Amino acid sequence: TTEIYTLSLHDALPICRRPGFRSPGRMTDYHAEGVKLLALQDQPGPGSFYEDVSPIFKLPNGGTFYIGNIRAASNKETLQANGITHVINAQDPDTRNFFEDDENFTYLRFPIAHWWRSKEDMNSHVGVRRYFAPLFAFVEKVLRAGGNVMVHCLAGAHRAGTSGVALAMYYLRLSAIQGTMFVKERRPIVDPIGSFPELLKRLDAALQDLKKINALVEKEKLSNRAVESQAA
Repeated sequence: TTEIYTLSLHDALPICRRPGFRSPGRMTDYHAEGVKLLALQDQPGPGSFYEDVSPIFKLPNGGTFYIGNIRAASNKETLQANGITHVINAQDPDTRNFFEDDENFTYLRFPIAHWWRSKEDMNSHVGVRRYFAPLFAFVEKVLRAGGNVMVHCLAGAHRAGTSGVALAMYYLRLSAIQGTMFVKERRPIVDPIGSFPELLKRLDAALQDLKKINALVEKEKLSNRAVESQAA
């Protein structure tokens, strides 16, 4: 059974940005890297490595999460063939949502390459969880309702791939290493590069912190129930 982390009240508390955060070195040109991979996809390759869209996981009694490239994102027939009605655009904010005017499709922009510029405090566990919260909430709502959702970038490898790893970590309670392996087994072209390993490392720590918080909350609930039982 797939279990879902729930955001605690702790996540809703106001936070203060910590000084001293620095960008993770020179910005990787993810678009250029994606162009290279798309060129490889035009050549004969070993099966699923070059798929335009790949199913990653399915919730029990729910929908399926996919990772795809721009070809899948721009092809309505491909989206409809896979039952995809919700699309996450992990590219830069100025890129096109191809069927945004079609009422049959719903979009979320999640420009993950710019995570280190986030207004959230990415040095804190709470800040990292708040950064990912829109992505997790969007996907959870769709999958719980039985719908299918796809995240895409240019090649479906770096930006979309990292977003997919983050979702696998969240839904399947996997570490960053486990999540990356899980997703790569289903879409081998996925490759978190540049600053993305650092982002996944921070998410890993933030989810572990949340797990401890939830455990403490549950322990307190059990303790309160025991006291109430004794009082009765």
